[in-house]
Amino acid sequence: MSILFYKQRHRNPNFKDTAGANYAHIRYIATRPRVMKNEAGSHGLFGKLEPGTLTEFEDWKEVAKKVYANSKKGIVMYRSVVSFTEETAKELLLKDQKSWQRYVENHIMTIAEKNGIKREHLQWAASVHGEKSHPHVHIVFWDNTVCAKNPFTSPKIPDAIRKQMIKDTFSEKILAFAKQKDEAIKNMRQITNELVAEFENDLRCRNPGRYKMAGKVLEDELEMGISFDTKVLEQLTDKLFALRDLIPEQGRIAYQLLPQDCKEMTDQLVEFLLSEVPEIRKCFDCYVDAKYKLSELYATDNKWLKSQKEKYGKEAKKILANRILSGVKTICRLEKEENGAAYLAKHRDYLASRIIMEAMDMLAQAASEQEEAFNRQQNIAGELSKEAKKELFIKNQDKGYEH
Repeated sequence: MSILFYKQRHRNPNFKDTAGANYAHIRYIATRPRVMKNEAGSHGLFGKLEPGTLTEFEDWKEVAKKVYANSKKGIVMYRSVVSFTEETAKELLLKDQKSWQRYVENHIMTIAEKNGIKREHLQWAASVHGEKSHPHVHIVFWDNTVCAKNPFTSPKIPDAIRKQMIKDTFSEKILAFAKQKDEAIKNMRQITNELVAEFENDLRCRNPGRYKMAGKVLEDELEMGISFDTKVLEQLTDKLFALRDLIPEQGRIAYQLLPQDCKEMTDQLVEFLLSEVPEIRKCFDCYVDAKYKLSELYATDNKWLKSQKEKYGKEAKKILANRILSGVKTICRLEKEENGAAYLAKHRDYLASRIIMEAMDMLAQAASEQEEAFNRQQNIAGELSKEAKKELFIKNQDKGYEH
């Protein structure tokens, strides 16, 4: 299925939290799990801040600081994302970061020109997220000469970008599609928007559930990079270091192996995240609801369904507990490294925000997988007897997210 997704948005520079949110978005796209990293670095941010050769940035924070400063000046930081299905990415040979870099370089001017940005004024930074079901690249771009008081982007602009990128990426496929439709193309000098729309609609209709899910995931991706409440980060950091002090010096840091007091403090940290970070609660609820919808396909017993929902809540809390313990492992590792203590002292809040972002990512990814499972099983379940439904559910209930 050759579908290209393109999403674009921006935050108004006049909002008080815009600069911080844009900084956090750069941090998110550069460092989140499953990012394709630069050859010599711990992040995956690349791009161009001046005309010339593409650069793999040494430090994502330097780019984030520039984005922050630009936001304060009133320069609009456009966030965009380009995504394909896994099959299409393989077809296009987008198999590693270098191939994605070439793809972005080939199409960045389409994005810029449709937004009215001249080549000499364009600056951008990008990062590739190697999600199995929807590999995608985030591109943050801006015109370094324009400050806008009330910026507005017509929905026609991202729509035009998507259509042009489909034309440029899939021209041969679209022409083959036109031949199948018995359209006259011998004298066609260029692929029209009407033909692109028909081609895209045909692909969308073949698998509407997948198309809808991918669109939703990318919308959520564009919102990632939230600036978390400073007090929450400070409290979370204090709690993490308090938990670290309870962890035995010897032995593996795994929830099931922890002493009872460590388990209790870990559980308290999970409840803290759920109560103090709305974004975590949202991802938690999405995971539980997605699994509950799947179980509803196979049973009508309300008592049993309620017990399953409680079970799914425990699963989601275990995911959060594992993210918390991974943060404790990081603290333990840094304590043993040279200059590690100095790093911990300087980056306490950053460590806490990474744990929150990774927890959100893991829950969102798990929820997405369950939504896909629901879409796959929905048609199957409609044709089965009650006993067959229950048997199928029992067979598949443990094939979801493993943590």
